[in-house]
Amino acid sequence: MTNSAPLDLDALPRLFRHQVATATDLVALGLTRTAIDERCGDDGPWRRLQPGLVLLRDGPPSRAQRVQAALTIAGPDAVLTGVDALVCHGLTAARLEGPVHVLIPPRRHSRLVDGVFFDRTHTLPVPQLRSGFPVAPPARATADTCRRAKAAHHVRALLLEAIRHGRVPPAALRAELAGGSSRGTALPGRILAEIDDGASALAKGLASRLVRRAGLPTPRWRAPICGPTGVHLATPDAWWAEVDLAWEITAHAFEPSPAEVHATLRRASRLAAAGILVIHTPPTELRDNPARVADLLRDAHDRAAARVARTEAAIMAA
Repeated sequence: MTNSAPLDLDALPRLFRHQVATATDLVALGLTRTAIDERCGDDGPWRRLQPGLVLLRDGPPSRAQRVQAALTIAGPDAVLTGVDALVCHGLTAARLEGPVHVLIPPRRHSRLVDGVFFDRTHTLPVPQLRSGFPVAPPARATADTCRRAKAAHHVRALLLEAIRHGRVPPAALRAELAGGSSRGTALPGRILAEIDDGASALAKGLASRLVRRAGLPTPRWRAPICGPTGVHLATPDAWWAEVDLAWEITAHAFEPSPAEVHATLRRASRLAAAGILVIHTPPTELRDNPARVADLLRDAHDRAAARVARTEAAIMAA
């Protein structure tokens, strides 16, 4: 059934997001197929993007209009990912070039559309609404972009911005790269490992300077700790064996994954059961509050040393 009320064609573009409309919707508003064809002609004010899809203005579509067209073609449940999703999340390292990348359910038929990559996937993410589009979460969008990127410097820039400015936990990026197909994951996986190694080296350098600043004896760095039966308990970043004090610098400055939380708690429990005092410090504290961390370590070392002295005195008195 069509609408028989008079239609204001000049106001029509404002009814559709990004001025992209389906021919079916236009017919429902009262236009005939012939009228649509005429307005999409060489001298008409509209432009046909795809069969059944109309841009309600003349001239080439903008990137946002291309995204809207791709999502309209993809249908319900489609999720925008790739560079366009990263831009919607406010990240700037992504370059708006290449096809629009849209995730669709595996049962959905994938059409061949110029400038659009329809990616059928069994791991369709829960979308977030950004700029009016259903967008993949930052970790998924970053992983999808990196899978298709060819240049190492571009992949590095994407990963660093996602971690530093997008506050995407590296663990979430590793999980996204490990999920689904392994195609295109070698380069981002290698660069992510290099970023992790660089962050660990930087943290150790800051920690070494901080130990000297605190006036503490040099600890054993990354030394494994074993229990009385020889079972490995943990490998903290620093270990003062003479006072049973361990220092762990948390792997990342972001919200850890549940698996990381559980692993940290298990390590802490094993060390505590063995009578070892454990201090945890996020790397941002090393950088931003070194004096406070130095005071904390000095106090912890004094308490640990006093506890060892009391234990030894009790043994001597027994």
